[in-house]
Amino acid sequence: MTHRRPIALAALSLLALCAGAAWGQASSEVRARIDGAAEVTWRSPVSATRPVDVRILGLNDLHGQLEARQRAQGTDTTRPVGGAAVLAAFLAEERAAAPGRTLTLIAGDSIGASALESGLLHDEPTLEVLDQLVDGDCPRLTRAWADREAPAVTRCRILATVGNHEFDHGTAELERLLYGGRRADEPGAKAWPGQRIPYLAANLRRREGGRPWLPAAAIVELAGVRIGIVGAVTAETPALVMADQVRDVEFLPEAAAINAAVAGLQEHGVHTIVLVIHEGLQAPTTPEPAPLAPAELHGRLAAVLAALDGGVDVVVAGHTHKAQNVLVPLRDGRLALVTQARAYGTAYSAIELTLDAASGAVVAKSARILTTWGDDGAGQKPDRRVARIVERASKATAAIKDRPIGSAAAAIRRGEPSDPESALGNLVADAERAAAATDLAITNAGGIRNDIEAGAITYGTLYNVHPFGNRLVRVTLTGAQLLRLLEQQWSGGNEAAPRFLRIAGLRYVYDLALPPGQRVVAADDARGEAIDPARAYRVVVNDFILRGGDHYTVLAEGTDPAPLMTDLEALENYVRAAAGPVKAALDGRARPFAARATPPAASAR
Repeated sequence: MTHRRPIALAALSLLALCAGAAWGQASSEVRARIDGAAEVTWRSPVSATRPVDVRILGLNDLHGQLEARQRAQGTDTTRPVGGAAVLAAFLAEERAAAPGRTLTLIAGDSIGASALESGLLHDEPTLEVLDQLVDGDCPRLTRAWADREAPAVTRCRILATVGNHEFDHGTAELERLLYGGRRADEPGAKAWPGQRIPYLAANLRRREGGRPWLPAAAIVELAGVRIGIVGAVTAETPALVMADQVRDVEFLPEAAAINAAVAGLQEHGVHTIVLVIHEGLQAPTTPEPAPLAPAELHGRLAAVLAALDGGVDVVVAGHTHKAQNVLVPLRDGRLALVTQARAYGTAYSAIELTLDAASGAVVAKSARILTTWGDDGAGQKPDRRVARIVERASKATAAIKDRPIGSAAAAIRRGEPSDPESALGNLVADAERAAAATDLAITNAGGIRNDIEAGAITYGTLYNVHPFGNRLVRVTLTGAQLLRLLEQQWSGGNEAAPRFLRIAGLRYVYDLALPPGQRVVAADDARGEAIDPARAYRVVVNDFILRGGDHYTVLAEGTDPAPLMTDLEALENYVRAAAGPVKAALDGRARPFAARATPPAASAR
């Protein structure tokens, strides 16, 4: 649980006092559940005339992870967790407890950066799994679904928004997956039928004509009460995918688009509104039983929430892969309940709402983040239909996935992008530097998608580390450009959520007490010599960040580009060439100022 500064608590107390008069007060109690999850609750001081209970299940960031994992995020406990069939079983159990009164919301990145058994099959198995989760009247989507300014009305009790990774292969491919059709490069293949889950995104517009790319909002009726759902995707998407893949779409600022969609729902007499958004908080990790002041939230979603006029009761978030369950005040004094359920189908948000059927308003709400353990509860009886889909996909890709490459002496973790370095990041950077025979290697932490566990390393293991197929490019950068690049880890779009690069042939020390743009206080090359601003260095990077991805725009200034192999091929070659099991560890390539007594020693790699 986050420890907050007294000044923040004092400001929050005043805000909560004002909010409580109109909207009720948050419970200070966190009630332990049998499964170890904790609940955050809120109740209005105004009693409902005709109370009805409904349930919302929140999912996010599945990323095509169809098979069970052996480790829950943030732990080293070996225990089966997740997997599409297990997730489906948990959701079915939740719905059975409130039939016809349960709404399932998916906060984006269901596909993209996917495991091999989904990614090699164009993510169609994952979308087939999602269609098994439909509840209510959910016909196949058509293109007529998207082009509307007014809120859509649907009897489907599962809805989704898109994430940045849904656009990894471009807007045309995503529209094919949504509405059906054949791939242009596979004209003889069976046509994909399209999706049955309605998608929403208030801040997506077609550049040509300015029409909606998806509906901004939808209205669903549960237990006789109309509920409004607003969808949104991170406006950072053009910096998180290959920019030319989304050149025909505008990603508008989230808050203004959400405010407009909420106002539109209110004009239609809808008073319970849920936001499903592919954007999230970095901290705090939760639960947090007391409301949080805006200054206590970290991550881009904090700025979005601070700019919302109000009207939103619940936020189902994603993108940052964190477990979050918090109450956040909006401008109208309403306390929005914000949840995010980690990633990869290893958890879901279970949100309970009590509505007043007379007014359509929320009078109580609570949420838990529940883990989808495969050896407990509903996880012991996986959904058979979903299991058959996963089995077919696994069999279709097994010959490629199971090809042996090498082994790992111990687990090699990728860490968080906010970590200065990671063991897997070091291994990847070393592999790319070796493949390119360059002075330095620099890659983005977000391009490293999965850990390597101890034991056998297969092609599937490495594919899941590098699912994008990014191509490595050798370029020339000056020392001055390199130093500016390092500074972009905390600036130029990375202020709200710093993203540390993964490096080889370079060591540096940074001081976060210094202003952005001046934080790198020492940097050495592989020979132990200080980076010379005037010297030219040969550097290998991937084509995503070379084009300015993740806001590393300095790399576009590189000269003499020479395309090489993919990042996956470089890692495969490096692991194959290892004399014995592969090893990797933290070795101080990026170090905070407080950790050093002398200037940094250079990497020997």
